[in-house]
Amino acid sequence: MNETGIFHWFGYILPFEERIKLIKEAGYDYVMLWWEDETYPTYINRKKLRNIVYSYDLKLDNVHLPFDDINLLWNEDENKREIHTNKIIKWLYECKNSGVDTVVMHNTQGNNIELNYTAGYKSFENIVKVAEDIKIKVAFENTQMFHYTDFILNEFKSNYIGFCYDSSHDFVNGQSNGDILDKWKDILLCVHLSDNDGLCDRHWIPGTGHVNWQKIINIIKETKCKSFSMETYPFEEDKKLLPLDFLIKARNNLISLI
Repeated sequence: MNETGIFHWFGYILPFEERIKLIKEAGYDYVMLWWEDETYPTYINRKKLRNIVYSYDLKLDNVHLPFDDINLLWNEDENKREIHTNKIIKWLYECKNSGVDTVVMHNTQGNNIELNYTAGYKSFENIVKVAEDIKIKVAFENTQMFHYTDFILNEFKSNYIGFCYDSSHDFVNGQSNGDILDKWKDILLCVHLSDNDGLCDRHWIPGTGHVNWQKIINIIKETKCKSFSMETYPFEEDKKLLPLDFLIKARNNLISLI
């Protein structure tokens, strides 16, 4: 059986540890985390989240870094660019010191925006150097402007740099419909699997929308990706399901595809 995972936030407002417990009960092998402190209903420092995951005999797939203001990495203003680059580097050190081996990064935010490649190169050169120095893997995710992901992966060749494939991002109008996954399958580190209607990033359960799953799954099976991991939330009738029932339904759908 191929191993499965899911993002720790799956659409239900519950304490972090309760969500992790339900993920385990639903039969998943891996969890994906967001690098941010939990604040509701009780505060949990982000550096403790991995330990809670491990306490339920689950494995950590990756940690997603925040992407607010990520376009500053391409900014022509050197001071603004360095401030945000240093923030990313700080998170890399925090993750490494917390026992995390793989992080995921968005490299752009928005669509149809012209960014400065020369400035961006300088930012990512620094990020890649730190990743190599501290030996943490950074997976760059395909976002709406996936040509910038192409640029980074073309420019930086390293054992600590790879690709995170998001199926929903890739099957919104104008994206590559699986071609970017095939292009970078040799350095695929992780996946965010979900479905949509071809119009927006809906985060539907795989198999319920527009994504060409036969193509995607067949490519992923050619790679060394450790888990078929989902980033999915309840939609319409699924909102009536109890959290555990939603998790089981999502996993069963995914297993039927793989």
